Amino acid sequence: MAVIKNILFDWSGTLADDFQPVLSATNEIFRHYGRAEFSAEEFREKFCLPFTDFYKTHLPEATMVQLEHYYHSSFKLLQENIPLLPHAREILDYCQSQGMKIFLLSTIHAEHYEVQAERLGVKHYFDKAYVQILDKRKAIHGILAEWDLDPSETLFVGDMQHDIETAKHGGLRSCGVLTGYDSLEKLKVKEPDLLFKDLLGLLHYLQHHRDEPAFHPLATVGALIVNPQNHVLMIHTFKWSNLWGIPGGKIKTNEKHEDALIREVKEETGLDIHDIRFVMIQDCIGSTEFYRPAHFLLLNYIVRTSETSVTLNDEADDYRWVPYEEALKMSINTPTRILLENCRDFFH
Repeated sequence: MAVIKNILFDWSGTLADDFQPVLSATNEIFRHYGRAEFSAEEFREKFCLPFTDFYKTHLPEATMVQLEHYYHSSFKLLQENIPLLPHAREILDYCQSQGMKIFLLSTIHAEHYEVQAERLGVKHYFDKAYVQILDKRKAIHGILAEWDLDPSETLFVGDMQHDIETAKHGGLRSCGVLTGYDSLEKLKVKEPDLLFKDLLGLLHYLQHHRDEPAFHPLATVGALIVNPQNHVLMIHTFKWSNLWGIPGGKIKTNEKHEDALIREVKEETGLDIHDIRFVMIQDCIGSTEFYRPAHFLLLNYIVRTSETSVTLNDEADDYRWVPYEEALKMSINTPTRILLENCRDFFH
């Protein structure tokens, strides 16, 4: 797959953390019309782009002129403290250092973008900022033509279904981040090529040139880790639909499988392992539990560690040491359940 040379970013929820001000300004509109306010959870579930569709559904009596007046009057007073999201400046610096063309494609009002971008000092990163674009799908082909961009070398990064739809409409590669408006469940429906918890995950991807096609078969290793108390390690990761699983990852070129296992466990948990025993190979093709379509050949092991202190990297957000039988009762992904069931004799 072609190396990424061009990158388009959404603004709200992707680079800038403006969710609360947007929610507050939106609720101000609904209060004006005598409607109930949205909770944060309700707003994430119901809000969509183009936002004209959102208002047609939930406030059909209002005109866009009225809506824009009420929204912008409220939002202007709320945007003064909007920060960049974590790692936004870091990834912009990296993309710039690599000579990538960087663009902004956003629905944000031009006036609001100018105020925020000027205060945050990020305007200079963008070759061009395309803002106040109600339907990004209608703009993407023009942007590609204007800059003579190869879609296969171009990535669009956003936090909403509409961003993924726009990338697919333009033939670009798509990347979702879970830092903004749409939940993991909503983004998964659109099957982005890449999906990360935050921009740090994308930065690591770009730095390591991880450009495998979605359905290219990938050989991976994973370990059920047992500590001195005979408890097993379960880790929690968004990539597997927020289910519990085991640490592991891809085997690198020219890397032996056990070396890959030792490396991946160390990277993801900080643990040193020993007494490595091969258990089974699993085919995992197009699992709906994984965040994107993929084809994995899973080499599964059971191993021991003399340690109990775990240091997670950015691929997981929680861990537990639990007895074997308790692990089987957890919400675990299917390959992990199959591995656990095949390791039953080890614990009995």
